[in-house]
Amino acid sequence: MYIDCLRGFFIVYILWLHAFNAVVYNNNPQSIENANPWIFIIFAPLVILATWAPIFVMLSGTAHAYTMHQNLLKYKDTSRITPELNRLLLGGLVNSFLLICYSFINMTFFHHRMPFNGRFYETLITGFIWKGSTPDFSIDILFYTDALGNIGISLFFLHITLYALWRTGELFDRRYTFRILTGIALTLLFISPTIHHALDGIFHQAIQEERWGLAWLLKFVLGPLPNMAYGYLGAVFGIALSERIELSKIRRYGFGLGISFVMLAGSLMWTYGLKPVEFAQSPLPFKIQILDVGLMLMLVAYLIGIMEYTGIDKREWWMKHTTVLRRISMVALTIFLLEGPVAVSLGRIYMWAIGSPTEFPKNPLYIIPFIILVLVFWYGVVKVWEKFGFKYGAEWLSIQIVGWVKRKKSMRLDPAHTLYLQPELQGSEEK
Repeated sequence: MYIDCLRGFFIVYILWLHAFNAVVYNNNPQSIENANPWIFIIFAPLVILATWAPIFVMLSGTAHAYTMHQNLLKYKDTSRITPELNRLLLGGLVNSFLLICYSFINMTFFHHRMPFNGRFYETLITGFIWKGSTPDFSIDILFYTDALGNIGISLFFLHITLYALWRTGELFDRRYTFRILTGIALTLLFISPTIHHALDGIFHQAIQEERWGLAWLLKFVLGPLPNMAYGYLGAVFGIALSERIELSKIRRYGFGLGISFVMLAGSLMWTYGLKPVEFAQSPLPFKIQILDVGLMLMLVAYLIGIMEYTGIDKREWWMKHTTVLRRISMVALTIFLLEGPVAVSLGRIYMWAIGSPTEFPKNPLYIIPFIILVLVFWYGVVKVWEKFGFKYGAEWLSIQIVGWVKRKKSMRLDPAHTLYLQPELQGSEEK
């Protein structure tokens, strides 16, 4: 349940943040450089959360590891690949491939105007709505790895890692598995700055010189770094939940590692300083990455305790009071894909209505009602969509394809099952 809640919360966060950054300020980095530094101090929690895109990789890693671990439990004492298991394993790879495809679709048609490789790029549909004419589309924008690409590539490598651990018979040795997954995550996290420093220039030059083979190779090497590390850390929580590991051990892992990261981040910021513009860099500076992963680990460990390892009454309370977030989470992928053209369309209509057709007023009296409009619009869409079983969105299409590969029907988009039916209590007090 905590995964659905966090995913829904951060999709809502993306809706208002992108409406603010991309529609009001047109994704102009100078707006951050020229802003009063005290704004970043006063609104520090909001600024930090704005850099939490890797939370989607962590949550996806948890969900993927949990599902894969559950599927492999029946094959615990054997390494024989049966047709059924082969379909289940293939389904995980197909899901990763679909996310990568959605990433390319997003960067071609739907993403907001954005800076990359020294210039601004516009996608076909969102750019057309904003400009009122066909934008100058460039294939270069496809070399940018968005959140969907990060998730897809990260899940692919995580899937291969978990499969290798199962084939060697080590997957169900929890200590060994947790050490391997954590070790891979820490390695990726700490070597990523060096890799980016060494290869980013070559990557951007390859794009400019149209050396496509090298550019595509470096995209899939550099794109998911260091975000792939979040997926491996999330997988630790997924396997821990699958094996019903004691809450004290989960908290010891999450809080222990998380506090260490936060302390390291604090020391780096104290030594080297921190500028507001660094929060808009891609990839994020190492010190911000360290801070983010530490805070995420502590948050996840805390939510597991109060949502998953709790009594029936308390869990029912959480289910009742998080329905809105979990409803949005059910179609988070579709919302992520379409929020760009929707926000820009609503922005154009709103600007016409207030008599400012060329530039969005930088006045809170105009900005706040617009953000509320965007959130209310999506709330209404999702509420109505529930009545039709969330059909024909990106999630629905993925479930059809992956379900066909696995030859297994999914109940994920059934509101009666996902939103209102009491799920199994993991490690509850009653148990």
